[in-house]
Amino acid sequence: MPEIVRRSFRLHCPPDSVDTVQDLLATVWGHVPDLDAADLMASELAIVELAANVVEHANMGDPVEFALSIVVYGDRVEATLTDDGRVDHVDLQPRAMPGGDAERGRGIPIMQSLTDSVEHRRIDGYNHWTIVRARRAGGSRPRKAMPSISIAGVIDEMARQRALDDMGILDTPPEERFDRVTRLARQLFGVESAAINLIDGDRQWAKSVAGRAVVEMARDESMCTETIKKDEVFVVSDIAADSRYAHKAVPGLLNFYAGFPLYAPGGERIGAFCVYDSQPRHFSVREAEMLRDLASWVQQELTVSQELSRASEVQQGLLPHQLLSLPGWKTAGVCIPARAVGGDFYDWYPVGEGAALTLADAMGKGIAAAIIAATVRAVLRSAARFGDVAGAVDAASAALTVDLDNAGVFVTAFHARLDMDSGVLSYVDAGHGLAIVAHADGRSERLRSTAPPLGIDPDTEWTVQTAQLDPGDTLVVVSDGVLDLYDGTLGSLDNLVTLALLAQDPWEIIDAIRARARGTSADDVTMLIVRRDSD
Repeated sequence: MPEIVRRSFRLHCPPDSVDTVQDLLATVWGHVPDLDAADLMASELAIVELAANVVEHANMGDPVEFALSIVVYGDRVEATLTDDGRVDHVDLQPRAMPGGDAERGRGIPIMQSLTDSVEHRRIDGYNHWTIVRARRAGGSRPRKAMPSISIAGVIDEMARQRALDDMGILDTPPEERFDRVTRLARQLFGVESAAINLIDGDRQWAKSVAGRAVVEMARDESMCTETIKKDEVFVVSDIAADSRYAHKAVPGLLNFYAGFPLYAPGGERIGAFCVYDSQPRHFSVREAEMLRDLASWVQQELTVSQELSRASEVQQGLLPHQLLSLPGWKTAGVCIPARAVGGDFYDWYPVGEGAALTLADAMGKGIAAAIIAATVRAVLRSAARFGDVAGAVDAASAALTVDLDNAGVFVTAFHARLDMDSGVLSYVDAGHGLAIVAHADGRSERLRSTAPPLGIDPDTEWTVQTAQLDPGDTLVVVSDGVLDLYDGTLGSLDNLVTLALLAQDPWEIIDAIRARARGTSADDVTMLIVRRDSD
């Protein structure tokens, strides 16, 4: 029973809707020109009715997410829809169409009348619906029992897709740790191309390519789609000569292929590490073993990516997400790590009749800097019991000196207390020097540092300085990564003053920095903004 076409889609309703489903179905039917018009119309109506039922009822009117898979075989059209709805029991006993005045209860009878099978399963908290319609043969379409043949595979596919999405690696920039493996494979096997390909929905996307490899292509044209069906090295020495895969040969690019599957932490096959060439060739047992070893190397890097993704979630979770309750004041902040995690952080929390404010930058980037930054944050927060900022910084310095010295790093920090009634900002600047007040009248005042960073001199006496924030004034504190978005010098602070004076709201400044940092930042980008409302 040859499979003609398979397509999978993921929808979020809202904003997606039943109209979205119809638009997606149109892309499927375009690949099946020989599908009888009556079969097409009936299948589409049944699928749309199923989607409408899920949107309306699966979560009792609340938003719902679902995946839809369409498979057209030589003898049938089969659709599987998997949703995360709370409704877990559905009565599929044959039923008559309700009367003309009825407003509900038409969906399932319509699906049953248009198809040969309507099935529902509840597995691991998900609803899995499958409908099957037999295709006409010789102009007739006798009704017959046609249970689904692909629902198990579709359920596996949904789990596989979720696992891939959870890894957070799709559509991320190239990384040297992956690129070095594909370059090595290309040289080691003497092939034209090597790639780390991930299979996503209806496409194949390459995390790393070497040589003439293609970054993105349709899934049904991909050889890696075949690789993820098994747990072994998959080799096709002469693709054009193999009737099973000849349609996937690409003259001048792909006529030999060897690949090994890559796995998500739960064991789901999410992609393949592969080499290929425009000319047929033999692939020895020893070469297959080397390919498997290189794939294991890629697998370890993918595991690191998963751990980094989780670490990034944890680090972002430590940043303040609730706005300070400071009548007459607005606060905003952003931290964009250059890597998955970074050494910068900002923080705010209520203290007395105002708030404590911190922005710190640990030397370096990545996991080591992130650990140091998290430690500094925790110590400064625990020191909030001290009545002045100098006491808090002194306590933090005393607690961190040994650890920072052992790690061979230092941390610059701006730590302040704001009195929301008077507008007085009391602060200690430990070697940071990147805080500025943009006054409402157009003047600017840089809050200079008078002390070394944390971890340099344990005997430092921390001096409290003050600044006045009047109505309409804005405090802007940044890491040096923000300066690098401009010319990298202190003159870049003038650009920030201009932003502060033009913006109606602190979050407008944050959005401008986000846009400027997108895809260009080589250093962590962090910003903390406090604005006093105008009278």
